[in-house]
Amino acid sequence: MKAAELYFSEEASYRAVGRELGIDPHTAWGWIQELGANCKSFEEVAQELKPQWSGYLLADGKSVFVKGVEHALLLSGDVDTQDIPYAGFHLRENAQNWIATFQALRDTIRYPIQGLVVDGDLGLVRACRVVYPSVPVQLCVRHVESFLSYYLKYKLRIPDQKSQPFLQMAHKLLYVENKNQLEHYLQEYTAQCKTFQRQGLGRILLIFESKFRYLWTHLDHSGMPRTSNIMEGIIRQLSRKIDDTDGFETPGTAWNTLKLLIMNYRFHFFSCSRIPGHNGFSPLELAKAKTPGTNWVVFSQRDRST
Repeated sequence: MKAAELYFSEEASYRAVGRELGIDPHTAWGWIQELGANCKSFEEVAQELKPQWSGYLLADGKSVFVKGVEHALLLSGDVDTQDIPYAGFHLRENAQNWIATFQALRDTIRYPIQGLVVDGDLGLVRACRVVYPSVPVQLCVRHVESFLSYYLKYKLRIPDQKSQPFLQMAHKLLYVENKNQLEHYLQEYTAQCKTFQRQGLGRILLIFESKFRYLWTHLDHSGMPRTSNIMEGIIRQLSRKIDDTDGFETPGTAWNTLKLLIMNYRFHFFSCSRIPGHNGFSPLELAKAKTPGTNWVVFSQRDRST
C-alpha cells in the first residue's frame, strides 16, 4: 500500500519508492503490478459505490507508448463531477474501439447519458451515432476553431489577410451566447458567403457548414459545455504520471498501471479547481459516492478470497 501511495499519490519513481522503502526498484514495480492485476473493474466500482453522474459525458483519447508503439487510452469524463466512469486501453483510437467503450458505458456501467461533448474526431462521432443514435452531440468549439485556422493556413495556404474575416465570423458563430445571437450571426455569415467564395474559401465553407448540426447543441442543454476543456484537464492530470513513465514493456503491465492511476485520480481531492464547489472533494465524492476515510489502495483491491 505504501509503495502505491508513493508511486501514484506522491508521483515518485520506482527508484525513489525503492529508496524510501529500502527495497529494489524492481520489487516496487512487482508490487504495483500485483495491485494493478487485482484492481477492481469500472463495473465493480459502479456497483459498489453507486456514483450519481450528471449524464453529460466527455470523451477523448490519450496516447500511451508500449515499447515504442503508440496505444490509446480511451477515456470518458462526467461533466459535473470530473469523474471517470469508464476507460479502455486499445492498440489504436478508432470508431470500433470507441463503439466498445460506449457500449460498456451503456450496458455495463449504466451511465445515464443525456449528451456527449467530443473534440471532432470523426471515429468518435461515428461511434456515438452507432451506440447513442438519439443522444445530443456537441463538438468542442475550440477544437473546431483551431481546425479551421490550421486548414486555411496549411492545407489551402490562404494568406492571412483573406482568411481573417472568415475566421472572425466563425469565432462569432462558435461562441454565441443564445439563439437570438446565433440567428443574427447566421444572417451576417450568409450575407458574407459570396465574398468568402470569391476569395477561394469555398472548401472551408463546406467543411464549416458540415459541422453546424453539432456546434450549438449546448444552447438547448443547460448542463452541457461547448468545449472539452474539462476532459483535457482530466487528461493533463493523468499525463503527469503517464508521460514521466519511461515507456511500458507490455500492454498488460501498462493497463495494470493505468487502472491504478485512474483509481487514484477518482479518490484524490481537488485543490486548485476553477469549478466552484470542487476543491476539497474527490470526483467520486462529487458523484455522491460514500468514500470519506476510504483508502484508495485498499478499496481498489478485489477480495482475494473469492
